[in-house]
Amino acid sequence: MTDEAVYLRSLAGRVVEAARARVPVRAALLAGSAGRGDADRFSDIDLLFYVDEVPSTGAIAAIREAVGGIDPVRRFEATEYVNGEEFRLEGVRTEVSFTDVQRIEWQLDSLLVELDQVASPRQKFLSGLAEGVPLYGKALIEQWQRRLATYPEAFREEMIRRHWNFFPLWYYDEAMALRDSELWRLDALLEGAFNLLGVLAGVNRLYFARFEFKRMRQFAAKMELAPPALIDRLEELFRLPAAEAAQSFGQLIEETRQLVASELPDLELPLPFPPGTHQQPWRRA
Repeated sequence: MTDEAVYLRSLAGRVVEAARARVPVRAALLAGSAGRGDADRFSDIDLLFYVDEVPSTGAIAAIREAVGGIDPVRRFEATEYVNGEEFRLEGVRTEVSFTDVQRIEWQLDSLLVELDQVASPRQKFLSGLAEGVPLYGKALIEQWQRRLATYPEAFREEMIRRHWNFFPLWYYDEAMALRDSELWRLDALLEGAFNLLGVLAGVNRLYFARFEFKRMRQFAAKMELAPPALIDRLEELFRLPAAEAAQSFGQLIEETRQLVASELPDLELPLPFPPGTHQQPWRRA
């Protein structure tokens, strides 16, 4: 664990104690880099409190005042199931949120069972809960973490299906080069790179959201199944000439398709224009 993570955990502990003295808290989780233990000097504190009744804005302000927090900011309106704010604590941006326990269980059902938003930013909630460290109410949080650790097979397959979406740059590369479409090309390449990571996350039973995606190499290191030198090759795509990048991207997709086929042979992954195919220009008769 980094020295910065140790320091942030000590600050978070102060907030937890202040909250427990003023609000009936069921559990508290430290998420993000401070929870994982790899925080740096740009890291913040992300504290998630779980309650049976969401506290008022005034009660949350009292917690902030008790620990000496300053410069409060409200990022969202309070509802019957969530409330919170951000403030500065010893110079560190600190976000506290209080969520109804039943709401958390509804979110888990919605994402893991109903598969409503498998490829949405809400999956960041799953990774945060799975990787976070309980600071209070360990039994409740570990119950949720055990559920996340099972990574349902239906969720895994849906992760792969939802992210199996790639614009065939290899097919249209000549046409795009003629049409001054560099921003479009880079946008399609970036979208494809994120989708490739999403597919591989599903194959490896990892939770993934592209929203504020950080520590890419650390994430890829958790993958037992991935194309060799995955991150180096993804980064290189954005430095190669357009035609070479398109072919290299297609090769990564084909290698990933083979990995999926070895794990889930019955899962169909169609590509209208497979890597290696090229659009042919028409010719005047």
